[in-house]
Amino acid sequence: MDNAAGAEKQSIEAGIKKHTKDKEQLEQEIVSFLNEASSKEGTTTKPGCPLQHGLACVLATVHENTPRATPADFFNDGLTIWIAGEPGLKIRNIRSNPRVAVGIYHPMDHSKLNRSLQIQGIASLINLNNDRDEFMKRVKMFGIYAGVKKILGEMLQNKNVSSEALEEEVVKTLKRFNLIRIEPYEITFLCIDPVKGTEKDVWKKEDSAH
Repeated sequence: MDNAAGAEKQSIEAGIKKHTKDKEQLEQEIVSFLNEASSKEGTTTKPGCPLQHGLACVLATVHENTPRATPADFFNDGLTIWIAGEPGLKIRNIRSNPRVAVGIYHPMDHSKLNRSLQIQGIASLINLNNDRDEFMKRVKMFGIYAGVKKILGEMLQNKNVSSEALEEEVVKTLKRFNLIRIEPYEITFLCIDPVKGTEKDVWKKEDSAH
C-alpha cells in the first residue's frame, strides 16, 4: 500500500468506532438482527410462496480460486445460517471448499440506521439422503415444506391429486434440494447511524480452528 492509500485508509478508519460492545451484548445484537432479517414461515391466501420473506443474503463460495456470489433467501437458528439450495455451482463449490462468506445488509439509506453482517463460516450440506431426520426437521421449521406443498397443490389442483400423492410430490421435489448449514467462526457487525456515526464490532467463535 502506497503512502497516499495508507493515509486515506487511516483517515476513514479514524471515523469508525471499534469494539464498542462486549461479546455477550454483540452476540445478542447479531442474533436479534438475524431474527429480524431472516425469512420465516408465513401464511397467505394469495397464490404462490407463503413464506414471510426477509432480507436476501449474498453467499460467496470458491472453486479452484474462482469466486461465485449467489443471492439467496436465508433462515437462521441463533447464529447459524441456513439456505435452501437447488442444484447449481454453489453446491459444487461447497463440496470442494466448505469455507464460505455471507453478506447480509439493509438497502443503503444514509438518512437512517443501516446494519450489516459480514460472516465467515464453514458450510455443510444436508439432504434427504445423508440426514433425512435433520433435513425434514429444518424444512418444516423454516416453512419450506409448507411452501412447497402449497405451490404444488396450486399447480396440481385441476388434476384431482389425492393428499397422499401430493405428499409424495412434495418429497420428490425436496429431493432436489440441499440445505446449506453455515456455522460462523467470525462475524463483522457494522452499524452506520446518521447521527452517531459508524460502529464496527467483530465476533469470533471461541477456540475456532478454521
